[in-house]
Amino acid sequence: MRLFGRKDDELFMLLNESARTVVRGGDILKNVVNDYNELDLKMARLTAMEHEGDRIIQDLVRRLNTSFILPFDREDAFQLVQKLASTLDYVTGIIDRMILYKAGEPDDRVKEMVDVLYAALTLQEKALKLLDQVDRNKKEIVNCCAEITRLEKQQDSLYRNGLAYLFDNEENPVSIIKWREVYEHIEMAQDYVEDIAELITNIVVKYS
Repeated sequence: MRLFGRKDDELFMLLNESARTVVRGGDILKNVVNDYNELDLKMARLTAMEHEGDRIIQDLVRRLNTSFILPFDREDAFQLVQKLASTLDYVTGIIDRMILYKAGEPDDRVKEMVDVLYAALTLQEKALKLLDQVDRNKKEIVNCCAEITRLEKQQDSLYRNGLAYLFDNEENPVSIIKWREVYEHIEMAQDYVEDIAELITNIVVKYS
């Protein structure tokens, strides 16, 4: 079954653009944690990406408010849009805190957390792309969402271990505060990706 009819092509396109923008934010984040140089340039890229993400979200909300025919429940659609926007906010928030707080070069724990988050962001984008042909892609969509859930559990463990290491080994209380906020934003971004995976799974169950 094709969820998106011809009248809803724009909505589907915008959902995919939004998911892609979140991944672009993840690209910048990975670049920052693996190459802690040219931070002003990366901050400028981040700002431009944020503006583009905001525009897409506004277009999505406009589309949802004006469309009489939606591919699935309006409430589900609004939740997807809101959680995509929140995910982007937290991804950009991670970079903001690392750069603006001058937290210093990320260690291997932060890099591993970012790698797990990025893997989930790419799976999220893939699942949304597949959603248009829900019957044909049901198994693949569900597998993507299940892997996102597995990654969230992995991130929980990394988050707890990272905080424990931070409090045990960092003597500067200001540095503890800065890095704790970075850890928390990574964890929150991961939580929103899992929320979206749950929404997508529910949509598949309803409409397949």
